[in-house]
Amino acid sequence: MATPQIWMKGLPFELTLSEAGHVTMADGELTLTAPKGTDLYNPAGKPAVASAPRLTFTPPAGNFIFAFKAKSDLKAAYDGPGLVVWNGEGYWAKLLFERLPDNTNAVSSNVSTPVGDNSYHFRTEGSVNEIWMKVVRVKTSVFFYVSRDGKTWEILRDFSVDPARPLAIGMFGQSPLGEELTTVFSDIRFESKTIASYWNGE
Repeated sequence: MATPQIWMKGLPFELTLSEAGHVTMADGELTLTAPKGTDLYNPAGKPAVASAPRLTFTPPAGNFIFAFKAKSDLKAAYDGPGLVVWNGEGYWAKLLFERLPDNTNAVSSNVSTPVGDNSYHFRTEGSVNEIWMKVVRVKTSVFFYVSRDGKTWEILRDFSVDPARPLAIGMFGQSPLGEELTTVFSDIRFESKTIASYWNGE
């Protein structure tokens, strides 16, 4: 079966859907549903899981900014939407807005090279259902940013990618313990430019 290709307003590239997932588009928004049991996780001493549906594209050479808003009603533990940087099988990074077992939400990140780490950055109330995410590339360095309002950004991670490996970036959703997770992605933008500020990624 052919890999689905999707054109999205705000992006000058085709999005490729990796792994099973349902995608719809309307009015500049992209809706992705991650099926039950899907995850993106690579812990030490356990089998890696990469079943979470990813909508990614290959950015052009050079520096860039890619950002979007993710809105999702998180219910089951570890359900969440996120931003993904795919640098080859087993080599990836994700920025995740996820539900915790105590019914709060949190922003976390994981960089797999190929064993993943797991960093929790901050929590939000369980009623919070949206977050803005951004990834920036400067040469071989990649930076993750997050915003609660789409205006004020803070840096969370600074890591490197292997320039010899193919790079894809985009959005994903996971529902390892829930029935499924539906996320609306909007305010999507891509710019081929070099940031002026390391701290806010603009």
